[in-house]
Amino acid sequence: MTTAPTADLVMERLQQEAAREFPGWSFRRDRTGWTATHGDLRLTRPSLAALRALLRIHRATRQV
Repeated sequence: MTTAPTADLVMERLQQEAAREFPGWSFRRDRTGWTATHGDLRLTRPSLAALRALLRIHRATRQV
């Protein structure tokens, strides 16, 4: 019999995935949502999915 992963385990895996996708960024969750930090830059969104979408846009605009 297998067991389903806990919500904390799932969130930890998603956080690790985000860290792999965006090297140099750190991710933290608190009661207001998720924050990504890179040096002096901090971006906050209510969900990790929204934060990752914002970081993809940020990365694309910096490459232009």
